[in-house]
Amino acid sequence: MNLSRHLVCKNLRLKTVTISEPPIVTYDGSSCGDDQTGAKIVVQFGSAVSWKVNFTKEASYYFMDSIFLSYNTSDNTTFPGAADKEHVCEEDISVTTVAPIIHTTMPSPTKSPTPTPTLTPTPKVGNYNVTNGNATCLLATMGLQLNITEEKVPFIYNINPTTTNFTGKCYPQTAQLRLNNSQIKYLDFIFAVKSEKRFYLKEVNVSMYLANGSAFSVSNNNLSFWDAPLGSSYMCNKEQVVSVSGTFQINTFNLKVQPFNVTEGKYSTAQECSLDDDTILIPIIVGAGLSGLIIVIVIAYLIGRRKSYAGYQTL
Repeated sequence: MNLSRHLVCKNLRLKTVTISEPPIVTYDGSSCGDDQTGAKIVVQFGSAVSWKVNFTKEASYYFMDSIFLSYNTSDNTTFPGAADKEHVCEEDISVTTVAPIIHTTMPSPTKSPTPTPTLTPTPKVGNYNVTNGNATCLLATMGLQLNITEEKVPFIYNINPTTTNFTGKCYPQTAQLRLNNSQIKYLDFIFAVKSEKRFYLKEVNVSMYLANGSAFSVSNNNLSFWDAPLGSSYMCNKEQVVSVSGTFQINTFNLKVQPFNVTEGKYSTAQECSLDDDTILIPIIVGAGLSGLIIVIVIAYLIGRRKSYAGYQTL
């Protein structure tokens, strides 16, 4: 790194001095900052020149806030030909002064635009099976992505099934699946039976830590997702959003669950979500095509009839 500076010489002429990086450079005074002070870089070029950069943090990005350059013109090696310590003022009064250390503050550079955040990858799919005694009573296969919008910058967290523990309980009318890892204290999925014929996801409870270390907790026991008949499973291969609260939602991928009536540890026939049911598009397309064809036939018939009627008019 090279620095250039204009210097007033003894003959009162300006001279440009280029300061090259010396073999030995120290960084004393540099720090990473904390909650009270920002980070800074301090570079000392020998004994004559020092260069300092202060940084500020906005969200998760750092910007240069100010740059300071300090140099001592009494150093003849770095600044040869600089004005002597003794000089004459305009009133011709002889005074002796110590060559000042000049501090130059450069304007803050224009902040670059905030970079576009990279897309979060799809979470891995995990198998979470709950047993009651020696029998499997709950089956769950899914990729889970947690989205928290409590802070200015949304926090997105993909659950890694290989580092996540799970437990659960099964009862005649309810079933629970609980996940936990180093980031999540607990994430509960609670299923219930309604009308003795169907099951659904009734409740979600979560308590976890965000990226900044703060705790986050949400509960909602009035949900209605993943509805399917008892004795079957619920499946949704496409991404589905479970909105738990205004600040917390769960995105599921390749979901398949059966919280009741599991036989021989295997999934029963699945009821697919509407997102996966592409077959409904076929009758819609066929119906629209037939309707268009009928309209064309009717219009052609009316035009032909009108021409035929005009040909038989009395001359």
